[in-house]
Formats: sequence, C-alpha cells, structure tokens
Amino acid sequence: MIEKENLHRIPCIADIPESCDRIVIIIHGLSSSKESENASYMMKYFAEKDMGAIAYDQPGHGLEEAAEESLLLKNCLDSLACVEKYISEKYPDAEICYFGSSFGGYVLGIYLARKLNSGRKAFMRCSAVIFPQMIVGDVHAEPDPEAMKYLDMQGYIDAEVDGQDVRFLKEFLEELKANSMIDIYDETLPDNAELFFVHGEKDPVVPVHTTKAFAEKHGYPIVIIPDEGHSISDSADSPAKVADAAYEFFCKG
Repeated sequence: MIEKENLHRIPCIADIPESCDRIVIIIHGLSSSKESENASYMMKYFAEKDMGAIAYDQPGHGLEEAAEESLLLKNCLDSLACVEKYISEKYPDAEICYFGSSFGGYVLGIYLARKLNSGRKAFMRCSAVIFPQMIVGDVHAEPDPEAMKYLDMQGYIDAEVDGQDVRFLKEFLEELKANSMIDIYDETLPDNAELFFVHGEKDPVVPVHTTKAFAEKHGYPIVIIPDEGHSISDSADSPAKVADAAYEFFCKG
C-alpha cells in the first residue's frame, strides 16, 4: 500500500526480486483493477524472466482504498507518479518500464507528454489514444447547451464503456477535453520516452486504425495481432505474444 500526499492510498501487488535490473509498472484500463487477467499474466511472465513488476489500482477502481478516490485524470497521473517514486526510492538501481492497457495507455501517454517519467520505455497494449474523443466526442466542438445544463445540475454522467457502467464526473470530462493525446502529440512528442504499440486487429473498443494511424504518424513501432479484440486473449497463445513483444522491447538496448 502506497500513501499519497492527499492521504488517499494506492493498493498494489508487487513481485520484485531484490537483484532485478528492470521493474515494470502495470497500468490497467477502465473498469479494471490490479487483479485483472492481463496484469496477473504479465506479473507471472515478468517474474519468470527475472524482471520485477508492480500493478496498482487506479483512482475510482478496484475494491480497496483506491475506489474511494475520484476518477480524475490528475488523480490518475498522481497515482502513477507515486508508484514510480516508491519504486525509484526502494530500488534506485533498477530501470523503470511502463505497461499501459487501454485507458491506462492514455494515462501513460499524458504522463509521458508532461515529462513526469524517469523511465523511458512505454509499452502500449490496445492503448486508447482517442480516449477523450471516445467519451466526449469532438474535443474542439462547443458543448450542447442542454447537455451542459443537465451536467451542471447533476455534476456527472453515467455511460457504458466496453459493456461496463461507468460514472464520469463533470471535472473529469473537462480534463479530457483539455487533454487530447492526439492534439498533444501532434504539437510536441515526448523526447524522453520510447513507445511501442500492440493492438488487436478486431478491437471493438479502440478501433485499430486509430492507434495504427497515431503510431505511424509519429514513427512508433506497432504490432497488430490478427483476429484479436480489445483484451488480446481470444486465442490461447495471444497473451504470450503480447508478453514476448513487451519483454523484447524492454530489454532492447
């Protein structure tokens, strides 16, 4: 458990050998948690490769203390920074790497753009590079007056994302409009990070063409897994393909 300056706490699961050279921070997606199938698989995989790994619950997620903190972009960035600080202080000689999935990839992308990172290598699994557009639509359009009146009165909206019911606060929606990953990377690429993308060919949540266009525009490598969806786990050997790609990327000189 990691305590934040705002007194909220971050539940974590870690498997970190004392002598490991690399530690991977795993950032889960929307409506997921540190116990997700993907996080559990990656934790076990990295341990077998003598790499450390830590997974944590993002604000507004999980069944423990993190669920009590509001789902806001600033809170998500703060949690990632706190986990990274914890790792840096406890394992100062280890290289920090990042593994972001879906919404976690969006959070990681903004984190890198703001130069909050000390690690360089960021692996993006089905990264929601268009997350603001998925939730609020055109981030440059004027909001519908009636919708804004309702939002001002209620303070939140309820939505369904990837089959999950999610509540978004007005402040979170405003953060998304102001933090389009597409716009931010079009303006300036983070010069202190290397990104690598893996995406399912048939992802129904984050269409592959959006991430492919983003990666190719900015010169980032991308691997597309045929016949796979958002979880890249329909085929029994697909999670291993993702893990192998991440391991090779992290170990590349």
